[in-house]
Amino acid sequence: MRWVPAGDRAAVAVWEGGADEAPDPASCAARIAAAKLPWVVDIVPAYDTVTVVYDPAAAAEQAPMEGGGPAVWQRVEAALRRAAASGDAGAEARPRVVEIPVRYGGEYGPDLEACAARAGMDPREFIEAHASAQYTVAMIGFLPGFPYLSGLPERLAQPRLAAPRRRVPAGSVGIAGVQTGVYPFDSPGGWQIIGRTDRRLFDPHAAEPSLLRAGDIVRFVPVGNDDGARSSAVPGGAAGVAGLDAADGEGGGRANATGEGVVRGKAPRTGLIVRSPGLLTTVQDGGRPGYRAIGVSAGGAMDEVALRIANLLVGNPERAAALEMTLAGAELEATDDLLIAVAGAGMEPTVDGKRLPACRPVWVRRGTVIRFGRAARGCRAYLAVAGGIDVPPMLGGRGTDIRAGFGGADGRPLRAGDALPAGDPSAWAAAWAAALAAEAAASGRRWAAPGWCASPDGFVPEGGARNAADGVVLRAVPSADIDAFTEEARERFFREPYRAAPDSDRMGVRLAGLPLELNVRTEMCSRGVLPGTVQVPAGGQPIVLGADCQTTGGYPVIAHVAAVDLPLLAQIRPGDRVRFRPIGLDEAHRLLLRREKELRLLAAGLRCRLPARSI
Repeated sequence: MRWVPAGDRAAVAVWEGGADEAPDPASCAARIAAAKLPWVVDIVPAYDTVTVVYDPAAAAEQAPMEGGGPAVWQRVEAALRRAAASGDAGAEARPRVVEIPVRYGGEYGPDLEACAARAGMDPREFIEAHASAQYTVAMIGFLPGFPYLSGLPERLAQPRLAAPRRRVPAGSVGIAGVQTGVYPFDSPGGWQIIGRTDRRLFDPHAAEPSLLRAGDIVRFVPVGNDDGARSSAVPGGAAGVAGLDAADGEGGGRANATGEGVVRGKAPRTGLIVRSPGLLTTVQDGGRPGYRAIGVSAGGAMDEVALRIANLLVGNPERAAALEMTLAGAELEATDDLLIAVAGAGMEPTVDGKRLPACRPVWVRRGTVIRFGRAARGCRAYLAVAGGIDVPPMLGGRGTDIRAGFGGADGRPLRAGDALPAGDPSAWAAAWAAALAAEAAASGRRWAAPGWCASPDGFVPEGGARNAADGVVLRAVPSADIDAFTEEARERFFREPYRAAPDSDRMGVRLAGLPLELNVRTEMCSRGVLPGTVQVPAGGQPIVLGADCQTTGGYPVIAHVAAVDLPLLAQIRPGDRVRFRPIGLDEAHRLLLRREKELRLLAAGLRCRLPARSI
């Protein structure tokens, strides 16, 4: 087994395939978890790999200095190698045996008869063969709780559908190639559906959200359509997660909103009411790390730096929940006196017809309406409120996961009438709010801001380009698998420009340009992916994964955008010109650590900036 970098924030364990080294990703992942390395963020076991997501800044604190810079990769690789080789028997993965009742065929398995015919069996024989096999959870990905199961008898293998269904019901048991699996939510999908279960595969409210984990043993148990198979079903009989809308088939289940559009929170202090949500406005924070192994995207703000700056300007923890607005902003009414800050794309917010200054704390009186326009530059703007947007936390985060239907405002984009609670402001924020409120009263205005600001230009990475003459330039670390692409494709990727496609979103920025070719097109096993990974599907057009990307992917990877340039990725608009420039791993780490140092200096400077002598 060897470790290879996957960009500047992940390492992948790859088994070489020797007879004396059979892959055992689940046990390897368990040993690494048991080592409790402080800089490990996520561990994702897959078919024949383990992907470890790490925090370079945390790792650098323990790294030796070599060549004038922190040897982050050397530190990470050595520590992971030691942890993976640990002989601690207590750290081995302990598989559980989970039985899943399945109604095969009919309305529950519309593809069963066609699958049986392709296998040269009658449907009853096919059911018996599928249910008599013992399966192992190779990995969980695509959707939260979605198990990819190995162990399907070879004679039952099936092709994917020529055209994916727009809606596959939650609980559907499917086959694709030599693997079988179960859809945890309503979702589009291209697998052959042979049955359905009522077992709940994923519940974000549970102490252990996923029914299954990598390494578990799964057995399917055929049941009749009229027997008691609902003993472990979701209340009310709907397959999936309690509270999810099983009628919504676009991108996963979505939680039902209750309280007439009011987002429920424990905070007594009101904050904002949405009068108009704009094009796409969601609650986002610093993400929910630690759950990629069960298919939950880390999510969080696309432009992490803009989020952190906005939060620092109102005295919040840097990764507190705020509003993320895309391309066209929202119209919001303050339901209490608030200290707010805006950062990111230029959406020209106004209060009482006056331009609201960005990148500084702004006090607004209760009843004030804040209007954001269309982004004149960039794509995403962030509005932070002192105390944070205090929606209930879910799996360690408050951000919205639209595909999975949880977090934020009941797992969906904001809409008119939503009420957003604000948490309690810090003492620093309270002092600034009091000083600015007095200034506003003295001038007869409904809002006030200091004369200073935190310049966002100070956080454009060294050598980074935002809307330069040749477009947005993204530095990218070549993939360990880049040699799978032709020499012409490798040169083309770093030479030719691309255009951001209109269907880009938080899951990824889709690019249009000259296609990239592989030396030999082969089927790849899925492995862990993360924001910044540049995948190349069969058509040859790259996709740069974003904050809401799936946790695993099976497309070839040509490069990984350097973490320091992910804020540039977040601000790419449809139609923008995009170029890539190669960067070494050590240089990518150096730039990221420099940015983190600058943000620490900003935080320290703001803590020392008191209103009595700064307005």
